[in-house]
Amino acid sequence: MSLDKRSMAILNDIAQTDLYLPVDKLAKVFNVSRRTVYNDLEKINYWLKVNRLNEVQHIRAAGVYLDNQTKEVVKRRLLLTDVHYYELSPSERRAWTVVYILAGRKKIFLKDVAALTRVSRNTALEDVKLLRTELAGYRLGIRAARNAGYQINGDENNKRRALIHYLFEITPQNGWYGLISPSLSISAANREQDDNYSLFSYPDLKYLYHLLGRCENRLGIQFADEEFNILVIRFFLFIQRMKRGQFVSVDPLEKKVISVTEEYRAAVFLRKGIKKLLQMTVPDDEVYYFAKHLLAAKVNDHFNLHDGSQEVKKLRLVVKKMMEEFQLLAAVSFSDLLQMENNLLMHLKPAYYRVKYGIDMEEAPHQPVEDSFPEIFQLTKKVIHHFEDFVGKTISEREIAYIAIHFGGWLEREGLSIQARKKMLIVCTGGLGTSRLLQIQLEGLFSEVDITGTVSLREYEKLLLAVDFIVSTVPLSDRGVPVFLVRPLLTNHEKARLLQQVTALYVDSSPGHKYAIETVIRVVKWHADIRDDDKLRQALKQYLFQPSFHRTDNVCKPSLCELITNEKIVFKDKLETWREAIHEAALPLLNDGCITPGYVAAMIDNIVRQGPYMVISPLVALPHGTAGDGVKKLGMSWLQLTEPVDFLGKKVRIVIALAAEGNEKHLRALSQLTAMFSNDKKAVLEAENKQTIFEIMQKYSLENIEETD
Repeated sequence: MSLDKRSMAILNDIAQTDLYLPVDKLAKVFNVSRRTVYNDLEKINYWLKVNRLNEVQHIRAAGVYLDNQTKEVVKRRLLLTDVHYYELSPSERRAWTVVYILAGRKKIFLKDVAALTRVSRNTALEDVKLLRTELAGYRLGIRAARNAGYQINGDENNKRRALIHYLFEITPQNGWYGLISPSLSISAANREQDDNYSLFSYPDLKYLYHLLGRCENRLGIQFADEEFNILVIRFFLFIQRMKRGQFVSVDPLEKKVISVTEEYRAAVFLRKGIKKLLQMTVPDDEVYYFAKHLLAAKVNDHFNLHDGSQEVKKLRLVVKKMMEEFQLLAAVSFSDLLQMENNLLMHLKPAYYRVKYGIDMEEAPHQPVEDSFPEIFQLTKKVIHHFEDFVGKTISEREIAYIAIHFGGWLEREGLSIQARKKMLIVCTGGLGTSRLLQIQLEGLFSEVDITGTVSLREYEKLLLAVDFIVSTVPLSDRGVPVFLVRPLLTNHEKARLLQQVTALYVDSSPGHKYAIETVIRVVKWHADIRDDDKLRQALKQYLFQPSFHRTDNVCKPSLCELITNEKIVFKDKLETWREAIHEAALPLLNDGCITPGYVAAMIDNIVRQGPYMVISPLVALPHGTAGDGVKKLGMSWLQLTEPVDFLGKKVRIVIALAAEGNEKHLRALSQLTAMFSNDKKAVLEAENKQTIFEIMQKYSLENIEETD
């Protein structure tokens, strides 16, 4: 077998480098999407396997690589290999098989599957067997009829869902635009096939391309380029189903909702154009079905966000709630709230319809987002409940990843830099409560490390490890990952020692550090024999670069009780204005040296400019500024009023002033604060003294329960 030219070029690049090659870099070099690179890697690995060579390995956050022995063999073979045709991966073969059965012009028999996918009859038969299992997930079956060829049986709506899914598995060499544009036609692959098997009509595709362009103008939007191209292909295949007399059905309640949208009116216009193309009547349900896909399509720009439908109005409120909670959790104040609101609404509107109508967004891998921006991804997962409550369904991690990218872009505008983070696994045999307590202690200790989970010893033995180090309460078998033994309840001294050990393991490999360690090793070698260079080097790292330990330094995230002490809680009966409330709430922070008077003025100015965004929950406000406004050190203070004060139209009884040094150290306390208001808000509002407030906060500040030296 042979590889196509692009796959050969990618394999050549991997074989020629001594470093990891990031997938993003390959995508940029070859001007294709990440998904296309992953598909090409699947073809490459299939080729390597057939040739009895080790496959390309992929390390997240690093890239792809080949072992040295395989590189040498590949380099020799690449010089001798002649590329004759485009080689389909197994998943692409199955995808094309489904598309041809559902939308092709001819009956498809086993010999046709083999010819279309260029494999043997036995391989084609194995592909069909796998398809039976895959299609069962769509409540569909596949069978071979003697005179009719392969047929896919089931509800037409499920057939369309399967068709959409398998389209995402297909990656033409020049992208879908190559099928549509005469100047980029990729008909070379089809020219090698018999004309009887030709699937796409280029004049029809071109007609649909221009028709959808006119729909864009009517809607006042601009679809994302690849989304626009896939819509053309998708609608073309839907039309092929209609030509066979196969039509979808749409729920009457859905029709009622869809009928008031601009996208429905665009779909009516689309029907007129399709009728002209097909010379046939398009049923009403198909019009609603087309409108669904227009509603769910991703857009680059939306020139008219003043949609008057009730759903969109409600969705705008959801966007505001998500933004408010995100600002609370991240303690940032977005400078242009209206623009961000419009941009997030522009994304969530099609996402809402994708989720509501079950239109999969399978081309969007979420894992790179979770790996590259773990904190933003986790923060987004915490605010997504507003969207889930509105839709009435669980939001997939793919959709969450796209929303996280949106928030991440706005955080970049606010100056947040995202660093690569290490991953830790906790192994604990003490049960759920003990494991949770240990996790909370380690979360506070390692703010720059992501905890991937807490597992038992039996789970650890079966687990596929993808972490940088492990913290365990019991000795573990060596599996090539550093293990640090601890007790379930850590003293301050034990925390300092653990922090020192982990930091030494990942100490900055700057030239100065390397020079100091290697110099000491050379001096020792002049005067003594060294039994193990690596162990000595590691011991020197621990000794020379051990960190200092403070409970409230950059490493630890203080708990709620550590920040809001009794001295920082103030009770008042009544205040006349919200400005007075800000001053009273901030006074403990001023007295403690956490802020300057200018910070109080900045908080007030933020509210004047941006409105009551700081009212994070009914009767609760969290005013704050930025570190540059006058923060000297991290702090929080609490003002509780008997009678509510008016914050620009919103009633507030609790005012919590926050002074954050950066974008991380305060997140744990804010998370505990959120949990407290979610579970015990009534008790907090009914509290009559400081001690009651403090006792409630203690329930959510578990790190205070620990041993002392």
